[in-house]
Amino acid sequence: MRREIVVGFDGSPQSRTAVEWAARECGTRRTELTVCHVWDGPHAEREAAITGQVRRLAGRTLIEGVELAERLLPGRSVRSIMARGNPGPELASLSRAAEMLVVGCRGLGGVAGLLLGSVSAHVATHALCPVLAVRPADPASPPSPGNVVVGVDGSACSAAALRFALGHARLHRLPVHVIHARKDTWPQPGWEVERWLAEAVASLSGDHSGVAVTAGAVSQLPLPALLARSRQARLLVVGSRGLGRVRARVLGSVSQELLHRASCPVAVVKQHD
Repeated sequence: MRREIVVGFDGSPQSRTAVEWAARECGTRRTELTVCHVWDGPHAEREAAITGQVRRLAGRTLIEGVELAERLLPGRSVRSIMARGNPGPELASLSRAAEMLVVGCRGLGGVAGLLLGSVSAHVATHALCPVLAVRPADPASPPSPGNVVVGVDGSACSAAALRFALGHARLHRLPVHVIHARKDTWPQPGWEVERWLAEAVASLSGDHSGVAVTAGAVSQLPLPALLARSRQARLLVVGSRGLGRVRARVLGSVSQELLHRASCPVAVVKQHD
């Protein structure tokens, strides 16, 4: 079975960062890389010549993304896919055979954040593999060695997020910080919460020996707690949804906000039945 990372590319600076990030992951994980560009030409009633021009432009955009990936992965073949349609569903459909799906936080839409709303959130909700949303680094901020921060709440999705975070940290030789943030009062005393976190980490860390793990519970709403820790993190990992009352097929509100506002790349991980 082919192991691959799929990355969406539309020619924007954000998507270039996504390709760079995905290529580095392929080098570390020794997986194949697939660069995908999704285009949508004029409607059927428009002139065929216009559609052809748009398609040729899409082809040049895809070539640009592939060439960027090949420069970062010398000697490695890079697979390319050009699809026509809505980027969100088209990318999500490629997740069936992917180890992860990487997208930029914003694309070429006229409204800031349009790609984030229509693509990043869509694939984070519907993809069958972990989704990583990345953004260009701030040139004014010096790079930090960072760590992998993972938010947990006891749900199956957060257990999957913890498993992914430990695996990523082992590959990249990074420490992991596990955080449980909850504003309302816990029935257990603080030391029992800490023990619960330690047991959760221990139950999943058997295959990830050598990873330095710290864990803690904070009396704070999850969103501000995770946003604050994203400023020094190399990667922030969360489940696609937690223990909220509504179990609909939508992206959790915390995950959605983190995709918009986190200072580092965000991985959204789904638990599969």
